Order: sequence, then structure tokens, then C-alpha cells
Amino acid sequence: MSVEINEPYNASGFLQDLYDTMTDQAYLVNVTAGWIHFILKVIACVILYSIGVRVVKRFLPVLNKFTDRKSVNSSLGSFLKSMINIGARGILITMCLLILGVKESSLIAFFGTLGIGVGLALKDNLSNLAGGIIIVTFNIYKVGDEVRIADEMGYIHSIDVLFTAIKTHNDDIIMVPNGMVVSNKVINYDMTPYRRLKLIIGVDYNCDITVARKTLENILRRNPLVLKEPAPYTHVDSYGDSSINIALKGYILNENFWTVYKQTLNEIKDELDKMGIGIPFPQMDLHLDKDVVDNLKK
Repeated sequence: MSVEINEPYNASGFLQDLYDTMTDQAYLVNVTAGWIHFILKVIACVILYSIGVRVVKRFLPVLNKFTDRKSVNSSLGSFLKSMINIGARGILITMCLLILGVKESSLIAFFGTLGIGVGLALKDNLSNLAGGIIIVTFNIYKVGDEVRIADEMGYIHSIDVLFTAIKTHNDDIIMVPNGMVVSNKVINYDMTPYRRLKLIIGVDYNCDITVARKTLENILRRNPLVLKEPAPYTHVDSYGDSSINIALKGYILNENFWTVYKQTLNEIKDELDKMGIGIPFPQMDLHLDKDVVDNLKK
């Protein structure tokens, strides 16, 4: 039976070996060369990334000139610029990692794992990305179109990878996720060259309906911005509690719609007043039975 005898730990021997290694000329040369090599790689990565970003920034204005041509959809240009900007930066970062010595297999495994994690965490953004592709591919709308999306009305300001920017009539910029756009009702008023103006005006029950209708029609008929065909017309829309509601309708070119809308609203009351036609406000008539009144007096 053999018995192992552990030799006592010799601390002075360890320190001596460490000192000999650290003071070895070949070791110091290798460490210094390794650090210099690494620093040069870092400098190269910084230079590469800086130059790459500048090239991308210089390229985007060139892309703007290309997309400004009538043959290229401006919405597609906005979407492409976002994709190119993000994609170029991703490629630059990958190249820098390869220069620093990261192995291709490790990089592929890293990006694969990262992709799964990001995909699960940002699934809504992936639907927004898919929505942006659908918007541009099927030309649902383009930059400059007047639209109503998710109860927000305005003009398309830009179409990016994840969001559509809407500029409202109050000059507010509203960001709507592209995923919400493709899953909701979208009204694009610029799909046709003209649109119909519809206003509901309440008039007094005691007025002459024919005179009231002709008065309202004449407001649109004499406006040069209103189309002659189809001609403006009116009809009784409903009988309210205190007014007869008349619908005034006419067709206007898209670019003139809001001008005519404001002009018409400004003229309606003055024109009805000239004809002695009142615009009633909500009111209630209370009728009391004579016997009830007599009992209240007692």
C-alpha cells in the first residue's frame, strides 16, 4: 500500500517563476506586439465605421435626387432610405467584429441567438416592419396623400421602416405604427381627384323648406371652386327635436376641398338670415294641463 506525500506549497518558488516569466524578453515582446496589434485593429475599426457612416450619409442625398423623379414613388424612397441606413450600419458593425478577431462561426451563432431573442422581444415591431413593406408594395398611400388612419386625419409626412408620420391640419406630427395601419381601416382621399363636401344645417320648422334648400344650394353653385358636374344639391336629412336638418352636398377637387369647406361655413348663416330663415338652438316646450295649473294655484 503506497502513501502519497503532498509536498508543501513553495510560495517563493511560484513567485520566482512568475518573475522569471514576466522579465523574459521574448514574453515581453509577444505581449507588447499583441497589444499593439489589438490597438491597431481598434483604430482600424473606428476609421472603417466613421468612413462608412459618412459614405452612407453622402449616399442618401443622391438617393433623394433619384427618388425625386416622377417615375419613383416618394414613399418607396423614404422606406428605402430607412432600410439602407439601418442595414449599412449593421454591416459595418459586423465587419468591425471580424477585424477584431471574432470567428465567423461564433458571430453566426451570436446573431442567431440575438435574432431569436430580439424577435420574441420585438414581435410587435416585426409586424410594423411587415406592415411597412405591405404599404410600399401595394401603394396603400404615398407621401403627400391626405388620409384618415386610426381616427387620425392629415397628410402623409413620411413612411419609415416601423412608423408612418402623419402631419395633421394643426401641423402636429403623429407617428402611427405600420402594423396598426394594415390592420385598420384606411381612408385615402387622394385615390380619386375629387371628393364630396357634405354639411348638415338645421333650419326652423316654420321656414319654407324649398326656399331654405335653394338658398343653401346657391352658396355652392356660385363658388367657382365647386364642380358644376355633378351639380350641388340638397335634401332633408332628418327631422330633429328642434330643427329640420338639411344636407348640403357638392363635389370639389381635392386641392380645393378645405378652402370651399371654410368659405361655405362662413356664408351659411348670413345667407339664411337674408332670407329670414332661422337656425334654431336646442329647446323644449313644456305644456301643462289646465287642471294641474289650477291645483298648483290653490
